[in-house]
Amino acid sequence: MPIDRSKAPLAALTMVHEEDFFLERWVSYWRRFLPDDAIYVLNHGGNADVARIAAGCNVIRLPYDRLKKSVNQRRWQILSQHASALTGFYHWVACNDVDEMVVLDPAISTDLVGYLMKIAAQDRVPPALTCFAIEMVHNVDTETEGLLPGQPILGPRRCYRLNSNYAKPCLISRPTEYKAGGHGANHTQITVDPHLYNFHLRFIDHDYCMARFRKSLERRLAGKSEEEQQQMQKAGWGWASVEGTFRALSQRAPVAETIDHPEFRKAMIEQSISRPPFTLMGGGRPSDVYRLPDRFNGLF
Repeated sequence: MPIDRSKAPLAALTMVHEEDFFLERWVSYWRRFLPDDAIYVLNHGGNADVARIAAGCNVIRLPYDRLKKSVNQRRWQILSQHASALTGFYHWVACNDVDEMVVLDPAISTDLVGYLMKIAAQDRVPPALTCFAIEMVHNVDTETEGLLPGQPILGPRRCYRLNSNYAKPCLISRPTEYKAGGHGANHTQITVDPHLYNFHLRFIDHDYCMARFRKSLERRLAGKSEEEQQQMQKAGWGWASVEGTFRALSQRAPVAETIDHPEFRKAMIEQSISRPPFTLMGGGRPSDVYRLPDRFNGLF
């Protein structure tokens, strides 16, 4: 069918409170593909550094929610509404957290926008594209090089694990309601693109990420009673849970250098989880760690 020329190809959207380390890289990455006026940053709390880093882009200041009640759910309601509105002006909207990057396999093309526009020109355009999850894990024993401003992450960091939680429908072509965290959406039609990846970076650097987790935990526990804090710790927000997961993963040697994983891709679909109105990917979090092929070095 003829392409709608009234729409621009692609917009990128995220919402952030602080996160200078990730925001600098997120903005820099999307500027490789998009003009500033197609990059949208929801500045939660009006942080001056967020405004500085994303200067020239569409920076929308939102008041900081000091009540901290159902923050993640409310945050993704806001993102759902903004992303949905943008589908009226763009063929595709990339909506994800600031510590995530949507990447096209360079073996296919380096033209992400062109790749997506070929899909937009099909007779049937999926409501969303789910990107295969790559959760990077810093191996502190073998990946000793620091991450420097303005320098690539991929190359100095090559190790990752599979985590279907981050196989997200993060590229949408029509109005969408996201589940909290963006882990699922209100589409029954699931299209896992074979060449698109969602790189999740929360474990990308041990020292930085440990400091980030401590700060996040302190913020989440602030103002909570001792009983509430204990309940949150048991529910997985505790420091021991985060530190233990990172330590265990960072000490595992990669079992293979690959990004294919046909069996896991199949399991994601066959074991998909229905939580009406949302559909999430199945497959879980296998214990093995892998190494990225050389062709991904330097992509961001």
